[in-house]
Amino acid sequence: MRDRLPAQALLEQVLLRQAVGRPRTRLERLLGRDPVEPEARSWYTNATAERAVAARLATLPPGWSVLHSLPVGRSGADIDHLIVGPGGIFTVNTKHHIDASVWVAGRTVLVNGSSRPIVQKAEAEARRVDRVVAGVLADPPAARPIIAVVGAKRVAVRRAPRFVTVLRAEHLRRFLRSQPQRLTPIEVARVARRFEDPATWQPTVEAGPELLLAFSRLSREVRAAARIRAAWAVGLLGTTAAASTAIVLPGLLSLLSS
Repeated sequence: MRDRLPAQALLEQVLLRQAVGRPRTRLERLLGRDPVEPEARSWYTNATAERAVAARLATLPPGWSVLHSLPVGRSGADIDHLIVGPGGIFTVNTKHHIDASVWVAGRTVLVNGSSRPIVQKAEAEARRVDRVVAGVLADPPAARPIIAVVGAKRVAVRRAPRFVTVLRAEHLRRFLRSQPQRLTPIEVARVARRFEDPATWQPTVEAGPELLLAFSRLSREVRAAARIRAAWAVGLLGTTAAASTAIVLPGLLSLLSS
């Protein structure tokens, strides 16, 4: 399972929806129209968030093992990130809430005032992992679920959930490294081997190199389109300012000379 790409399940959904979309026209490219199809947008933004979290986890020191997008359900459900290291076993559920206000009180999570069952899902993922680890270690520590929030304007944890840690994604690495030792290197290696065994998880098709290449190409097009739109916006502002100056300046000069 080490060959699983970060956000692999999401990448597959993005490209599936992109494949049936309408290619951009030459004019749309010139104007910087977003190349991501509307039906694929939420999948794309969530995939980008998961890959950003994976990049942070890749900087953990030796002794930590990280796997991504592990299939756990027949409906396509997966564990975004599964970590085992000296500090124990952790599941990470990445949530992308751009410019949102996230409020947490126990098992209640509100995103811009709307309730989300995020804590319950994180708990369920950890329980799945506990059942796997029970067959490896005699007295394993419980898997600790983490919710990593990406892009939120505000994350207010008024009362921490009993079993789930909610934090900003940029604090994830520091949190993991701050944990006291719960597993020996031998135990980490044993658990990591079980996690890496495909038989531990739901059957899945491994990604070929074309999946990441296609998503990387799409990401480059997204960035290029954003730059084009920004350039158009700057140009329009400049044109508007110049037009305003051409209208206002003669009047001001006339007033000053009178």
